[in-house]
Amino acid sequence: MTATAATPWRYGNLVAAIATIASCDIALGFTFQLLPILMEMQRIPAWIIGLNAAMGPIGILLAGPFLPRLISRVGAKRVAYVAVLFTMAALFAFKAYPSLYIWFPLRFALGIATGALFTISEAWILTFAGPGSRGRIMGVYTSVMAISFSLGPFMLPFTGTEGWLPWLIGISCLGLSILPLTLVNVSNDIFHDEKGGNFLRVVKRAPLLLFAVCTATLFDTVFISFFTIFGLRSGLTLQTASWVLGAGILGNLGFQFLIGALSDRWSRVGVVIWSAVLTIITCVALIFVVHSWLIWPTVIIMATAAFAVYVVALAILGDTFKGADLVAGSAAISAMWGVGGLVGPPMAGAAIDAFGVNSMPLLLAAFYVMLLVSLALSRGQFIRAPSNG
Repeated sequence: MTATAATPWRYGNLVAAIATIASCDIALGFTFQLLPILMEMQRIPAWIIGLNAAMGPIGILLAGPFLPRLISRVGAKRVAYVAVLFTMAALFAFKAYPSLYIWFPLRFALGIATGALFTISEAWILTFAGPGSRGRIMGVYTSVMAISFSLGPFMLPFTGTEGWLPWLIGISCLGLSILPLTLVNVSNDIFHDEKGGNFLRVVKRAPLLLFAVCTATLFDTVFISFFTIFGLRSGLTLQTASWVLGAGILGNLGFQFLIGALSDRWSRVGVVIWSAVLTIITCVALIFVVHSWLIWPTVIIMATAAFAVYVVALAILGDTFKGADLVAGSAAISAMWGVGGLVGPPMAGAAIDAFGVNSMPLLLAAFYVMLLVSLALSRGQFIRAPSNG
């Protein structure tokens, strides 16, 4: 009877938590696309645009160790409310004060706020998802995130980049996210711990899990940033390269639920291994099929397999950690997105400059080769046993 009564509560919380972060994601999709365009229109050098973009990942990375204790002491919902309100104010400030000197600290602070939102949402969702369906739930969650994030760039051609309209839409989406946030029904002590979740303890127990997440984030940032360049330099038209990239992103969305279900019913480690193998094969194949119709299924399979590692890693995190330590784990995963955003694009750009455009898919394959080697050395153990000390 208790389990039955808990089911609507659990799924109501899941829907509310996913809806909250999806609304925020739409606004962030606007921002990440709009700011570089505005700086480009002001003829700001590309390296400064890139440095400004790096402020967000730096904020996520530096905030990671401090978020678990803050969330534990203040409460997840209170921190989420503050993060949403601050992000709304930041979007207003970007438009009201179009100065590069202000945009740099704003972008850094925005990284901290968004890192907190994603840390809380993932910790909630992993907590509310049952053990037997955690992989499927994370597949749904990551698909919703990708769709909502992509809505911003798709809407920009209709809103334009001038004036207040795109900013007001972003602020409104953030404001709407407060409604589902109020519907999340959680006890104040769900993540409470006198000392907070131990960020370093979680990192020490799960270095391979975090490396797996970092591998997926490196792929994601490099793939989105450089695939169009790879296509253009390989002789594709801009339209074809963009559409193939879009097909990879959208095709990826349709399969993550199935991958999560497979990890629930078969083996989480097995899904990671086969996903890594498929990613390596398709990355190498990309060089040879770029002028063939085979590029379409190759990119779809590649993007799906590469991101599957992230979906399964989240499920493993939820299987292992609870309470305040789960928040610490979610914060560590958010930090890995910061690492991926900082390291991936510069590494890929340097490789392309030094060895040519085909080095991009080979670099992506190398990330997953390293993951497989690390997994073999750890004998398939993503999480270390807790130390007695």
